[in-house]
Amino acid sequence: MVDPNALKQLRIALQPYTLLYVEDNVGLNNQATILFQKIFETVYSAYDGEEGLALFKEHHPAIVITDIIMPKMDGLEMAEAILHIDPDVKLIVTTAHDDHDLLHRAIRVGVFEYLAKPMHIENLVETLTRCAIILKEELHRKIFNANLHSIFNYQNSLTLLLQDQKVVMANQPTLDFFDVQSVEKLRDKFVSFGEMLLSHNTFLYNHDECDWFSEISKNPGKLFNVKIEGNDDVHHHFILRFQSIPDKAGYGVLSLNDVSELGLLKLYDASAVEQERLAKDEKIVRGLLDMAMRSGAKIRAHNLYKGLSITNDALITGVANAEVILQTPYVQLKAMQYEEVFYLTSELFPTAIFCEGIKRFDFEAQRVHFSHYKMVKTSPTRRAAIRVIPDDNLTITFLYEGRKFETDVDILDISINAVRLSFPSLPAGLALKQFVVLDIVIKSVQRPVIINTEAEVYRIQENQRHYEVVCSYELHAQAQKNLIDYIAKRQMVLIREFKGLQL
Repeated sequence: MVDPNALKQLRIALQPYTLLYVEDNVGLNNQATILFQKIFETVYSAYDGEEGLALFKEHHPAIVITDIIMPKMDGLEMAEAILHIDPDVKLIVTTAHDDHDLLHRAIRVGVFEYLAKPMHIENLVETLTRCAIILKEELHRKIFNANLHSIFNYQNSLTLLLQDQKVVMANQPTLDFFDVQSVEKLRDKFVSFGEMLLSHNTFLYNHDECDWFSEISKNPGKLFNVKIEGNDDVHHHFILRFQSIPDKAGYGVLSLNDVSELGLLKLYDASAVEQERLAKDEKIVRGLLDMAMRSGAKIRAHNLYKGLSITNDALITGVANAEVILQTPYVQLKAMQYEEVFYLTSELFPTAIFCEGIKRFDFEAQRVHFSHYKMVKTSPTRRAAIRVIPDDNLTITFLYEGRKFETDVDILDISINAVRLSFPSLPAGLALKQFVVLDIVIKSVQRPVIINTEAEVYRIQENQRHYEVVCSYELHAQAQKNLIDYIAKRQMVLIREFKGLQL
């Protein structure tokens, strides 16, 4: 005799679930259905396996109780089809036949319980009670996994499951960061997660003295700085943490929090950040050069041979990551060979492009191959006045606050309104917009010409081994004519000198 209170508790436990009962004996089916309706809110009944399978497909009950030996489709065939549709269904088979083959077949199919006919109410209640407990546990597990999946996919940090060094799972932010649709695509992009880690001073990455995976495996929970390039071609700064999974050798969870907005990369490795900036700039310029090549845009190449402007038309004939190929007349190539740098201008370019890293010249084909380029604000075409590199016939004495600088001053170039000087060390106290006195001496056959003028410090630039100081001035009358004469004569000398280089 079953305790009425136990039946009441069972009914409460099974309230969310429906039952499908399949029995070909009409009388037994009717009697059992009346009993089941006292336990379940909803009961569906069928008289053979085909009808039972059809009702399951329509209503998807959580529990199925079925006879085995039935017409059209037996209970185990039906059970196998149902479990193929929903492996979580609890299938209970009943039979009056004490057949070991049927029992073994039922086990292989994966039924929940095997009850002998006639069914005893105590056995039925015990079996359904276990069903209720397991169904509740499975519901809790599904809720937990669904929420865990939500947390896994919608947290801001990148989260990955690793087996050894390979990514086997990744959350949605990770897939978005690398612009891939699936973990398989991510693995196609990177065989090992370690390939994603870029070199940066003091950061974690693979190199001769460090195996990244060994390092994180030995230090679970430790925070590491890492640098990774995203699908936006930007280098991101992450804080990485690794936690191994107990009892699962080789498995571990990586979490990475993006802290790029703090701008700390430069503090750790300023030179690496600068190299990355230059590489990014080169990529932009390479795109401009490629566009110029494809569109056939008009380009001009510029050089300054000791201040003498050499300019000719040019044509870009090849653009690749390794080098750019430029075609220009022989005279321009000789100027490039002398200076080892040159400028390119075009209506297509927002500014002039400064080119260096010359790899080789092909004078017969009138081509130069170069590998480095960047946009610059200055341009040889924007000079207000002609500048030349002087010869030994022009010297300058620099006077500042009563101190005279003569032997320690080199003249880099001079124009009608400015001079660029080089100092091994900057005169103490010298600053922008201060005034100095210049004595410019031009030697001639008859007698030296001296130009004495006040000048303003226009620009100070610190280089690796010296300081460059640009001083601007305004000359009048004979002083202006004397300097113009010198610059014009110096230009003629440089023209003859450059022509000699072309032979």
